[in-house]
Order: sequence, then structure tokens, then C-alpha cells
Amino acid sequence: MRALILSVSAGGGHIQASLALKNYIMQFEPTSDIEILDTIKYINPLLDKLIIGSYLQTVKMTPSIFGKIYKFTEKDEGLNSVTNKFNELMAYKLLPIIDNYKPDIIICTHPFPTQMVSILKQKKKLNIPMICILTDYAPHNTWIHPKVDSYIVSNSDMKEEMTLRGVDKDSVFDFGIPVSSDFFLKYDKSQILAELNLDPLKKTIMIMGGSLGIGKIARVYSQLSKLTTNVQIIVIAGSNKKLYSQLMNLKEHSTVTTSILGFSKNINKYMQCSDLLITKPGGLTITEALICNVPLALFSAIPGQEKKNEEFLLRHKLAITLEDGTNCKEIIENLMSSPKQLQEMKENCRKYSKPSCGRDIFNLINVLIKKREIAVTKKD
Repeated sequence: MRALILSVSAGGGHIQASLALKNYIMQFEPTSDIEILDTIKYINPLLDKLIIGSYLQTVKMTPSIFGKIYKFTEKDEGLNSVTNKFNELMAYKLLPIIDNYKPDIIICTHPFPTQMVSILKQKKKLNIPMICILTDYAPHNTWIHPKVDSYIVSNSDMKEEMTLRGVDKDSVFDFGIPVSSDFFLKYDKSQILAELNLDPLKKTIMIMGGSLGIGKIARVYSQLSKLTTNVQIIVIAGSNKKLYSQLMNLKEHSTVTTSILGFSKNINKYMQCSDLLITKPGGLTITEALICNVPLALFSAIPGQEKKNEEFLLRHKLAITLEDGTNCKEIIENLMSSPKQLQEMKENCRKYSKPSCGRDIFNLINVLIKKREIAVTKKD
């Protein structure tokens, strides 16, 4: 199998999903040739810095503006036509690498390359099956385009919503979002907690804000460091060095045993050891937590996609919300003192996890490749 995975490094989740899928394909068919392309960076590195840099700055500094853009691109035809024209110009820049690589399948994990490939297929420049993997828990119109052979979504609610938006229901598969196979490995909880100088007999709360350490993490920890229940805390600061310093200062006055960590590649281990994950509702983080069966408490949701993710989690009792984290101490104390509610949330996480995601997508890829081979043979 030759697969070309087109993504964009905006926020990390799209690329992470791409890497996870590549690893699954190689696991099931080791002779495969899989290429991941950071699409805008490949087309124009300076343009990538401008677009992705602006995106990350907006998300960090003025998330309300990002929320407005999200709404406008959902409804405003004028703004969408500008985006469409941009993607059409960029689409032709992809043709050389696609022609040279000659993939059996194209897989997109971001709206931009999805639309670019859609344009090329509409203009009959390509005749290659395409799969689009949505990396959140609610759809948005920027993902939906003609000539997409199959959509992979994270849950059955999305399948219904996509159908209402005019997508053929038979082309939508609620297989889930691919995450690293590391999250399926089992670790000894006592050993992992001991490495962090934590007590395996205590309830463990984990706080994180993605790899960038975004959100009101310091505010949340400041309150939870005064908890009176018998708990301990792991806080992941990610690559945010300023946040790490703030947390270390707060830890000095904490009455709760705490382990403060920077960027870590062991998130899977720490999630498995946790009884509650306090986090922003990013698509990949949610999926990882569901695989680990960890109940969620949500804060600092970015207006737009993360707010939609939050709505899904609350609707299905997979999480509680802390809003902006202003009054979270009492909420968390009540939850940690309610083993029945925690167990119910944990069980719901298990129900909504998609442990066979990688295998299901791999099987679908083979179906689409075979379908195209048959069509080409008949045509000849």
C-alpha cells in the first residue's frame, strides 16, 4: 500500500493523528509506503509560518476572535469564498508530489488539504480515493467537500450531523480518531506513581493544557492546591516555561502533594494512573482520555471547536465543566467525594472509546483501494 497523508501542524493534534495512523498501517501491513506531508509547510514555508503562527497566537492571546472566525466560516459565504480561492491556488502546488509519489490512497487530517484534494478531483486532475479524518467531536463546514470518498468521525452524533449537512450517510464512519498505540499499553500504576513520589493509595488528579500548556492551568492548580480531600496532583506544563515557573512557585504553598512536569512523552502512563483529568477539550486529548477510561473536568475551552467538543462530552456524561476555572475547588471536592459519579463517568468513557479505530480505518482504506482497482479494470 502507498498512502499519502496530508496534514497541517496547527496545534499538534492533526499531525499526531497522522503519525498514529501511519504506525497502525505499518503494523498491519509492514511493506507499506506511507508519507506524511505537512501541507502548507511543503507548499510555502513562509506562508506556513504566517498562517500557523497567526493561528497559534490567536488561540493563545485572543481565543474569542478565533471563536468568531469559527462561526463566520460556518455561515459566511463571503469569507468562505476567500478561503476557497486560496485553497484552489494552493491545490495545484500539491500535484507534483502526488504525481511523483503515485499513492493508492490520500488521507487528510485537516480541512485545508481536504479541500485542496477535493478541488483537484473536481477538476479531474486526480482520480485517487480520499479519506478525511475529522479530529474533533463535532463537524464544521470547512471539512465538508465534494469528491471525499469517506469521512471518519469520532462519534455517532457526528454521523447524524454530517448527514443533515448533505453528506451521504454511507460515506461517514464513526471509527474514532487515531491516537498513538502507546495508549493501549498497560503500566503498573504503583510503579509510575512511585517514580513521581506519589502515593498509589491516593486518588490522583492530572491537570494539563496540551503540549503548549494553554489555558488557566495556574489558576486551576492554585485553587486545587488547597483541596481538603485525600488526593494528589500531577500537573503537565507542556512546553510553556513561564507556566512551569508559576506552578513551581505555587507548589511551595500547596497543602496537596504535587508533581509538576514540563513537556512529557509519557502522558499515556500518567493518564492511566489518574482518577480524573482536568484539561482543555482538544480532540486528541479527549480521545486519549477515553481510551484510558479517565473521567474529564474541562476548563478554558477555545470558542468554536473546543466548545463543541465540550458540549458533546457534557451531553454524554463523560465530563463536568469548570468553565474558566474561577470556582473549581468546590466542584472538584464534590466530584472526588462521589465515587459513584466518578465510576459512572469512567464507564461512559469506556463505552465511547474506539479501541479498534486503527484496524477499522486500515480495513476501509483497503476497501477503497480495491474498489478503485476494480473500476479501473472495468474501464480498461
